[in-house]
Amino acid sequence: MRFLKLFPLILFGLLGFQSNSHAQVSPANPLTLVDSLLELSEEQAAPLVDRVTLEDNIKKAQDFTFQLNHINQIVNNALDTTELQKIIPNAERFITVVGSRLENEEAKMNLRYISALENWLGTIKGQVLEGEKLISNRVNQLFEVRLQLDSIMQNNLMRTNLKDTTLLPEYQRTITSLKANIGKTDSTLNQQRIEVANYQSRTFNIIVKINEIEERMRSQKRALEKALFQKETNFIWEPRDFPKTEKLIFIFRDSFKFNISIIRNYINSHLSLSIFLVLIVLGLFYWISGNLKKIRSQKEFATIILGRLRYTHNHPFLASLLVVLAIAPFFFPNPPVSFFALILILLVSISGIFLKKRIGKNSYKIWLLLYFLFLISTGSNLYWEVAYQERWHLLFFNLFGIYIGWKILKLRHHEEEDLPSYIKILGRLYVFACGFSFISNILGRFSLAKMIGITSTLSLMHAITLLIFVIIVKEIIYILIEVSRKNEAEFTSIIDFYDIQKRVNILFSYLAIAIWGYYFLESLGVLETVLDEIGSFLTAQRNILNASFTYAQIAVFLLIVYIATFLANTISYIASIKDEQNTSNLRTKKLGSSILLIRLSVLIIGFLIAIAASGIPLDKIAIVLGALSVGIGFGLQTIVNNLVSGIILAFEKPIQIGDIIQVGTIEGVVKDIGIRASKIKNWEGAEVIIPNGDLLAQHLTNWTLSDKQRRVELTIGVAYDSNMDLVTSLIQEQLKAEGILNAPPSRVLLQSFADNSVNFRVLFWVDDVDVWITIRDQVMRGIFKSFKENDIEIPFPQRDLHVKSFPGLIAEKMFDPKDQTQ
Repeated sequence: MRFLKLFPLILFGLLGFQSNSHAQVSPANPLTLVDSLLELSEEQAAPLVDRVTLEDNIKKAQDFTFQLNHINQIVNNALDTTELQKIIPNAERFITVVGSRLENEEAKMNLRYISALENWLGTIKGQVLEGEKLISNRVNQLFEVRLQLDSIMQNNLMRTNLKDTTLLPEYQRTITSLKANIGKTDSTLNQQRIEVANYQSRTFNIIVKINEIEERMRSQKRALEKALFQKETNFIWEPRDFPKTEKLIFIFRDSFKFNISIIRNYINSHLSLSIFLVLIVLGLFYWISGNLKKIRSQKEFATIILGRLRYTHNHPFLASLLVVLAIAPFFFPNPPVSFFALILILLVSISGIFLKKRIGKNSYKIWLLLYFLFLISTGSNLYWEVAYQERWHLLFFNLFGIYIGWKILKLRHHEEEDLPSYIKILGRLYVFACGFSFISNILGRFSLAKMIGITSTLSLMHAITLLIFVIIVKEIIYILIEVSRKNEAEFTSIIDFYDIQKRVNILFSYLAIAIWGYYFLESLGVLETVLDEIGSFLTAQRNILNASFTYAQIAVFLLIVYIATFLANTISYIASIKDEQNTSNLRTKKLGSSILLIRLSVLIIGFLIAIAASGIPLDKIAIVLGALSVGIGFGLQTIVNNLVSGIILAFEKPIQIGDIIQVGTIEGVVKDIGIRASKIKNWEGAEVIIPNGDLLAQHLTNWTLSDKQRRVELTIGVAYDSNMDLVTSLIQEQLKAEGILNAPPSRVLLQSFADNSVNFRVLFWVDDVDVWITIRDQVMRGIFKSFKENDIEIPFPQRDLHVKSFPGLIAEKMFDPKDQTQ
């Protein structure tokens, strides 16, 4: 009976097994691939391949929910269009304005304006390309999300439903919610794709138009450069042949508005950098003002210190502003001409305030005339098109510039004018440039004449401003040195002051020349061209035998080595000055030979940085070092010996700067410990150069190695009939003078009985070896005076001559010389 009851179940199991086996053999039937609890939602175009089960759908629903959440995070994190909404409209407006200017054949743009547009166009193109990168990244993100979402939507889970909808209500709600979320995500994703595609198409069109404008501007620039030295208009004596355009006042108005918008947009696009420079100005002003207050309140010789300053102590804020403005163009990328003009106007105006109390009245009147001509030249330099109607104005201002240059040359003959000697050279160059511009204008070379005339005025004023910049930087360094002195009564000697000024002047003069050259080339409108040519020349590969290099590598290497050498020498010089002015007798409180280690460290670090920055391969350096080792083996042994000896001196410190030493027959004060040789200033004032190898090879006597005490020895002779006890007491009385140490005690010893005197040996110690000669002089004078007061004779060598016989007078015959002639 049990078997009969189980038989239907066994039969049902066998039939089910056959059904499953048959389903696996015949995958072409979609109904056999679907779980018996599931059904297809609709007739499918493509047949099912994998078997669909309820358990798999539940797991997929869970995975797809997590995956959909991640997709929603990406989709909801929409493209940040804040910057794009600024960049794209600005670029489109720029393209519209510039395109219309280029298409207007009657408006002839000048070379400076085209160069400015190129810089501005480069800036805008860079911004658009950055925006395009953001858009491209977003496009790639949305494309990946689209693929993931399509994979979910095409999955078998979305194509099957439960046969009995009353079963598994939680599963039903999960699937329904998943499908609804997929629909929302799909809609949001499509909106995002449409929005990004819109920005993508706009940026593509902008880049295409920018490339077209760049090509047109390059062609116009080449044409203007070729025609620069050619005749543009009629000779001055011929009838006018240039077209009549609008009045200059309208050209100036339009150019002024256009350049103001350029400056505003440029500063807005670099607002963070502008704020950073403003903070630097305020910080520098706070530092200068604080240190000036310290000098006035704490320094005993504040009047002398501040008297050496020219500009900084009277106008610390303007000095800070001038320093930052002078170097500001190097911080801003691709600044337009109008931005240059704004900075230059500020610099020249500040310089005028500084010069008002520094130069005479006649000089300042000429400065005001130059300032007036400078403002007119700056405004004319901002015209965006060639305005031939300003030809006569330019001729007048050329003559006016020649007159100013002549007045500058005459100022050199007035002794009351405190002007540098090179102002005469600047005046001559300025007269020549104005004369050249005047002649070019007469001969119809209007663009060339305007470029030379305006550039000469701007460059002259900028050169004067940079001279003040260098002076202010030197004053700031001098203030730093004075404030660093802890002793209130100390200040830099006039010799050290001028020496420091001379050392600093070299580096910052090079910096001022570089700034001036940058502005000069920008005024000519050839800055980009020159930089491109220099860059091409420096980066071109050169070959010598099997070695390849570029001049850029050599230039970077030499520049860094020069800076490292300058820093090493400057640091060691300032440290040596501090050591000389350090009144402490303790060697541990002085840098001494450690200065040499500082110099070596700076030079080695600079050398390594130069190698890394220049990109010189290490294998080539190994070849050079190998060649040097061969040279050392043959001819550089002495040099290497001195170099190694210098390093030993730096570590062992047998001598310090300021020590009194004796090497052989040379005795004096150590002034400098160099890498190869050291300087000793002997008592005659001569500086003796001694190789470091000789300092270690010869017997070296250092009078101040452990302390500055010195024993003084005197030998004093008295007559034999003197009271020896009185002599001893008188000498001991003089040994109580100030500066003579009590320990070790002074001694007065009777030394010997000489031929003419009884000799006493006097021994005493002084605290400072620098004054032992002075103290010895005082003691000897005191002994001589006390001996004289007590009738003690100091004998001296003498001989007594005893005459035993006297032969008498010798008779001589006297005669008159006149008789002899007869």
